[in-house]
Amino acid sequence: MKTRPLVVLAHGTRAPGALPVLEQISAQVADLLPGVVVRHGFVEFQNPTAREAFSGLHDPVVVPFFLGGGYHVLHDLPGLLAEHGSGSATRHLGPEATIITVVADRLRQAAAEAGTAVTRLDGVVLAGSGSFRRRPVRETEQAAALLARELGVPVRPAYLAKTSPTAQEAVASWRREGARTIAVAPYLLAEGKFSRALHRSEASFVAAPIGAHPAVARVVAQRYREAVGSEIGIECARGRVSLAPVAAG
Repeated sequence: MKTRPLVVLAHGTRAPGALPVLEQISAQVADLLPGVVVRHGFVEFQNPTAREAFSGLHDPVVVPFFLGGGYHVLHDLPGLLAEHGSGSATRHLGPEATIITVVADRLRQAAAEAGTAVTRLDGVVLAGSGSFRRRPVRETEQAAALLARELGVPVRPAYLAKTSPTAQEAVASWRREGARTIAVAPYLLAEGKFSRALHRSEASFVAAPIGAHPAVARVVAQRYREAVGSEIGIECARGRVSLAPVAAG
């Protein structure tokens, strides 16, 4: 059975000087999946475009480089695959406990730089991108619950667009309740206009986005293995191939 190529697709940003997180993650994934063609692309604003990433590939596995299952995951990606004529998409990246651990690590690092500890915080606002759709909002709520468990402090979800409360509103509301030391943890994969807007929230400090962390690359590779492994299992059941199952993770 020929190894299927992998395409990692992200949203893209207009923000000048945005760090090439997707490019770095794709390189890490290629190291984790030797022998697999790994490409990356963007739905909007940046190059390579999704169409350029798909060019010349047959039956690619597409991993949506999104934390929530919003419009781009549910509408744009299926449309791009239909236009390409082959391929299938995996589940997006969140909420995933492995990635929440990275969010917690970014927060601990920011707390140390601010001269405090996470355990001394009155609360944390987990700021996601937001959506008109209920599913990604619910997933951010789930991520906030996972982060609270990880940190041992209260965590409330907030959003940067389309959904209430905003991060600024969440911080202000908590302060009115008497909280004094509040941090914001971006539930975002890369720097951009959303992450920069968080610094106007009047929080005690703001952590860095998730970024090009090796744990993210491991989740992407796991999504690919799950997709290809399930297909191998189906083929084996039909007696058409005889291959060992692909190990997850």
